[in-house]
Amino acid sequence: MSELEEKVRKAAFTYLCQIKPHELQLPFDEFWQAMRPSELAPPLPNWPLEISRNLLVGTRQENEFIDALCLKYELG
Repeated sequence: MSELEEKVRKAAFTYLCQIKPHELQLPFDEFWQAMRPSELAPPLPNWPLEISRNLLVGTRQENEFIDALCLKYELG
């Protein structure tokens, strides 16, 4: 996997970890640790949840990984 692909995946997980814990009433850091246990959690995005949701849903058609994430975690 290229460095760019890894950065896209990390961004997608960051957005997902902003959205789903809010829905499940869990802390961002704990959700991140469950998803990517070998990595430190990035900073929580400082924009509204809908922006993260829109970024993920908007890139689904262009990226199979993001499409699979959206399907698995029922986003858009």
